[in-house]
Parts: sequence; C-alpha cells; structure tokens
Amino acid sequence: MEKVGNRLREKILVVDDSRLHRTLAADILAKSGYATAQAENGLRALEMVNSESPDLVVLDSLMPDMDGIDVIRRLKDDPFTHHIPVLIMSGQEEKPASIQSLRQGADGYLGKPFQSEELVGHVEALLRRSYQFNSLTKLPAAPYLHRQINARLAQNQPTAIVYADLDHFRPYNQLYGHAAGDRVLLALARLLVDTLPAQGGFVAHLGGDDFIAVLAPETAETFAQTVVDHFREARAQFYSDEDLARQHILVEGRRGEQRPMPLMTLSVAMVSNARRALINYIQVSDLLAEVMRYLKTQGGGNWARDRRTR
Repeated sequence: MEKVGNRLREKILVVDDSRLHRTLAADILAKSGYATAQAENGLRALEMVNSESPDLVVLDSLMPDMDGIDVIRRLKDDPFTHHIPVLIMSGQEEKPASIQSLRQGADGYLGKPFQSEELVGHVEALLRRSYQFNSLTKLPAAPYLHRQINARLAQNQPTAIVYADLDHFRPYNQLYGHAAGDRVLLALARLLVDTLPAQGGFVAHLGGDDFIAVLAPETAETFAQTVVDHFREARAQFYSDEDLARQHILVEGRRGEQRPMPLMTLSVAMVSNARRALINYIQVSDLLAEVMRYLKTQGGGNWARDRRTR
C-alpha cells in the first residue's frame, strides 16, 4: 500500500509492452484513487514486484521475451510473491485463452478492449479476496502485514517496523464506553496514516489498540516521535473537562472503590534491519514485544528502538 494524498491506498502494478495500453489502465486506476506503477515487459515487472511490493498486478498476456503466463508462473512459484493477485488482460477473444490463464495461476481475466468500470470492478473484487481489513479502521489486518514483512525481509529491503500501543486504554474504555473507545482508535489510525511518509510504507491494525507501521528506517524515528507527541496533544478531545483538570480518571475497582487511572498516552516500539539482520515476522514480533515491555516499565508515553546489532 502507499499514501495517495491523505489516504493509504493499494498499489497496482500495470504491465504491458504497449505504452498506450498500460498508461490508459494506470490512469483509470489512479482516477479511482489507487497508487500505480508501470512496467514495460515481464522482466521489468518481476524486478518491480520486489522493489515496489504491489498489492495487485494487472498483466498483459502477450509480450515479447517473457509473456504474461511466464510472469504468473514465476510469481506463483515464489513463496514471497505467490499471494499477490494477478489480473491478466488479453486481446484474444477465444475462451481457451481465459481458461488457460486461470489454470496457469491468474486470479482474474479481462478481455481487451475493456470499459473503465470493468477494470476497476475486477481490481476491487480481487483486492477484497486477497486480504482482510480491520472492520473498524478499514486498515489492513494481520495476514497482509505478515506477508509484507516476510517478503520485505526476505528481499533484504531496508525496513523499519513500528508498533504503536495505547497506554491506559482499557480503563478509558471501561469508564467512557466502547463507542468512545472506537472513536479513539479511529483517531489514532488517522494520525498514523497522516504522519506516514509519502511513499514506501503502510499502517496495519492488528486489533484492539495494537497498530503496526512499516516504513523506511531513515524516516522511522521522526515518525515515532511525531505520533507520540501528536497523540498527547490530541487526547484532550476524548476526556471531560473534569478529568482533564485533575489529569486522571476514576474507575470503579473490584470492590466498588474509585481508583485513579492516568490519562491515555501512546507507546511506540521500533525495530529495523538497518543495523542487524531480521529474518521474519515472528522474530520481529518478539523483538517489538521486548521493547514495548521496557517502555511500559518506564511509564509509557514515549518511544524506543531495539539498538542491538545482532
């Protein structure tokens, strides 16, 4: 995914040896809000799948040197790209062409010429099937996140993974109710997306108050500091004047007593492969949990990174 304006949108790679045809398809998708990239042949497409991490590939079936079927075979045989949906386009009108494409691994087939609505409709349908969104924030959920991190680390792409977690969210939810809690989560999701650098990153929502951002290592520290500070500045909108004045809330304990609880803050843990090799999502998750435990023992409301080199 990639930031388009103020929104995080899926990235579509359009592959066609005809500049006219690929530009036309890319323009249609861009007008529908998608981020787009273009490749002029099959070999270039395989390179860009690794460098651009597209969410879907729109692929011409007939190209010189390496045709669409060969590209599909290469993508589907690679454990780090087999999950990417491929929509194949062809000017061949015979039914066997579409059947062969689907049997060879294509996830969808679109005949040429096509209407704009047809292309967008096929893309939307394939993206819905390719990964799940969090039902509240509409951000990508865990399956997409796992695949993206594993793929980027396997290709040794410079990658930072940032874990954002709300401090004292549960007592807030208890006092103000789940509807208010959902408004906090939506605001945090928007803050993370808006703060994300313009290219090369995305935000996922694992559920509850757990969010993950994936971005370039050189931008990660600024991102972490900014979201911690901005959430602290924005949290006043979620509390009553009385709670803000005393700088804590009162939550009923197990015995009916009123217990003071701090106002919410944001803790952010970070790891990257800039200084040490990272292998897969499982290792990343363990390291992030370790850094987050340290932050919580310090009271939260700050950020920290894993500074080990091995």
